[in-house]
Amino acid sequence: MKMLIAVFNEYNLKDVLEDLFKNNIEGITVNKVIGKGSYGLKEADNNFTDLFAKVKIEIVVSNENFLELAKECVRANCHDLGRGAGKMWWIPVLGVERIRTGERDEDALTTQVDKKIPNVQTILTTHTDTPCS
Repeated sequence: MKMLIAVFNEYNLKDVLEDLFKNNIEGITVNKVIGKGSYGLKEADNNFTDLFAKVKIEIVVSNENFLELAKECVRANCHDLGRGAGKMWWIPVLGVERIRTGERDEDALTTQVDKKIPNVQTILTTHTDTPCS
């Protein structure tokens, strides 16, 4: 399992998310962040530069295939030849547990469609009209 972390311009977020969902990659955390890239905090004239608003997404994927798909979704929607397009990096994940169900690792990363969750009772209720006082 791997975690992909990407920082890029906020105006690309909608397209990245749409592309990820089309490729069945879910479970995405999005944060607004500020930062400055590799050009340093001082420019050539020795004045401090501003920190720029960006978004940071974090995605945990189960295997290398999904990691490559996720990286391509970010790359395809954020590629810009100018400065400040962003960066992405990935790190190994030692374990994942879905708190609600106790599922672990790859099972915890799958969608809940067609899964029956054990020990969860379905309670059917009906609405009954009662007279007002």
